[in-house]
Amino acid sequence: MFPSPGGAHPPPDELFAGRYAVDGQLPWGGLVSYYRGSAEGTPLIICIFPMDVSRSRLAEAAFSQLTQSLGRIQCRSIPRVLDAGIIDGVPYVAFQDTRGTPLSHLLRDRKLPSVGVLRIASDVLQALEAAHAQGLAHGDVTPENVIITRESDGALAARVIGTGVVPLLRACPEASAHAAHTGSGKHAVAYMAPELIGTGAFPLSADLYSVGALLHHMVLGSPPVGWETDEGFEDIPALPDVIRRAMAKRPEGRYPDATSMLAALGWVEVESAKLNPQTQDIAPWMESSRIGSIPVPTLASSLPPAHVSSNHPAGTVLSVSGPRPRPKAPIIVQDATSENKRHWVRIALLLVLLGTLVFSGYWWTGQRSANQEALSPDLAPATEYVE
Repeated sequence: MFPSPGGAHPPPDELFAGRYAVDGQLPWGGLVSYYRGSAEGTPLIICIFPMDVSRSRLAEAAFSQLTQSLGRIQCRSIPRVLDAGIIDGVPYVAFQDTRGTPLSHLLRDRKLPSVGVLRIASDVLQALEAAHAQGLAHGDVTPENVIITRESDGALAARVIGTGVVPLLRACPEASAHAAHTGSGKHAVAYMAPELIGTGAFPLSADLYSVGALLHHMVLGSPPVGWETDEGFEDIPALPDVIRRAMAKRPEGRYPDATSMLAALGWVEVESAKLNPQTQDIAPWMESSRIGSIPVPTLASSLPPAHVSSNHPAGTVLSVSGPRPRPKAPIIVQDATSENKRHWVRIALLLVLLGTLVFSGYWWTGQRSANQEALSPDLAPATEYVE
């Protein structure tokens, strides 16, 4: 029995009878099946792996280790694991309810705006950063495994699914008919790092290679097959250098980790905000960046208008007139709390000094009076003798 999206596993409503209510299948992922379900009224997502771990104790142990590592991840870009188990040899994972559209669906007929590209890539790298910290390689960073949602402010955001699935399948060929699968989607090979072809190991740097391919796909509408030009990147002119380093043929030529690539992406956002004339139509007060950990200084004004009647979400084109103002240098504001503390310390020192002087004056006066009293008996007889 090899569960697959083709229906080789038992129907999910039978498989999870008495445990979950299954509402329907989702068009997510590639190798695994995703279903929307619920447990006692709580919505969730059920992921069924295309494996039969009853054939291999090694596969069962590997699945258990994977789910334990996934359960330790705390990252907004990776749905939180709620439950995991094995039913009749079929492994599954249930995670928190997630709403969105696969990135592959958005890329079918259009490219994405540059602001959206950088935010999505940033979320993907944050997910990889969290997974890599647990020693997990994703192994299948393709548009099929990136779910696009919208935040409350209208900005695009990404949730990464399928972490560790392909490495698990490759490590357990006796339990899965998909052990030699290259990944999800028709462009999966273009997302594979060269060192993955013909091997079972998944170095973490291979995920960064896939993010480079993902960036190219989002900006130009296709993965980088035979890519040798920078045309199409006028909106974000510094991005091709980031993609080239991420997609270096040798792993040692790539970014050392997801954190480093995330920081590089942050600087791309900064440089684009300074130099790029193609995004001059974005309202300056909307450009507070959350890419990486580097904030972009607010352009033209530090505050939004007092009243905004437009229904455009943040980052939407508003007009195309007028030159874009250059970013202002960040203003360093002194810490009022520290300054107040220093002020009170100075007052306290002055009071201590004043108290010392007053005490010294009283002490000196007392000493002088005592000396005079000691001398007066000796002087009295002398005066009487002279008379």
